[in-house]
Amino acid sequence: MANYDEIKEFVQAHYNLVIESITPITQKSMKIRATNHEYLLKVASGNDEFIMKQLFAYKSLSHNILPIYRTRDNKHCVPWRDHFFYLTDYVQTIPLPLEQQIHYYIELLGKLHAETALEVDVRDDELQRIYNKDYKRLQDSYDALQKNMEAFELRQDRSPFEWYFMMVYPMLYTMLHHAHDELKKFYDLIKKDKKMPISLIHGDVNVANLLVTEKSSYLINFEKSMFSISSVDMCLFLENYHQVPGLHSIILDYVKNEKVQALRHYFFFRSLCIDLEELNQNLQDHSLINIALLNECIAPHLMALQVYDQFNAPPPSSTTGTKSS
Repeated sequence: MANYDEIKEFVQAHYNLVIESITPITQKSMKIRATNHEYLLKVASGNDEFIMKQLFAYKSLSHNILPIYRTRDNKHCVPWRDHFFYLTDYVQTIPLPLEQQIHYYIELLGKLHAETALEVDVRDDELQRIYNKDYKRLQDSYDALQKNMEAFELRQDRSPFEWYFMMVYPMLYTMLHHAHDELKKFYDLIKKDKKMPISLIHGDVNVANLLVTEKSSYLINFEKSMFSISSVDMCLFLENYHQVPGLHSIILDYVKNEKVQALRHYFFFRSLCIDLEELNQNLQDHSLINIALLNECIAPHLMALQVYDQFNAPPPSSTTGTKSS
């Protein structure tokens, strides 16, 4: 990173600004104080494709996405050495407890998905290719589950981890069984309509990418954004924040309020499809550590299973009295 005099000269050369001061915020952002306004200069690496996605999000949701300002040359970003800069607004945030941050973040994700929702045509061969990729993920986990179970059953001197794995096997099998059902339901609906519901997803699901001010809230950092199935964001959210109190109710409300049936099926598929192959790769020599790793792996999927059971539970039967004639 260059010194601030170089940055000041660089920014003023590309933007119509008279800079009064530069203050570092993070390693990748600086507060730029100019005449009558405060900006945030952000540094990014890699490609700049996300800039167009953030601009698309801003056009769809201008009250909750920060703008990206154009340079003198009418560009949205400026390459410099191994990085590039782009300029947006600086906003003064207020501190909030995690539970409130999650509330705001979920609200903004829902707005982003709704305002950028599209239906794209999909051919049978494209759909089959996507299905095969998802099904392979499911099959790999099922194979790892069966392989472990067969090996542990043959051992007479089992470790505590092996006993524990055998104990939770029925639950793991149930998760994968439901995941398979939901995957099939999702693709049956898509194949019938020949339409794939997609939205701009955030991709970097973290409340650190939320800014809350006295007047509004903003979604920031679109470096990992893409057009995909909106359920992916919610699965990432569940994976990252399943330990937060009250999250079960948030996920259940999301499932109940999701109007597109196919998206609900895909959420259940992704959230129930536990990656046991990756778990096997991370196992260590110590049995108790492996139990902890298994529990950590299971936790978000267990919450998804609880939501699945609650959502699909039959309504309570009402008993009616017999009328006498």
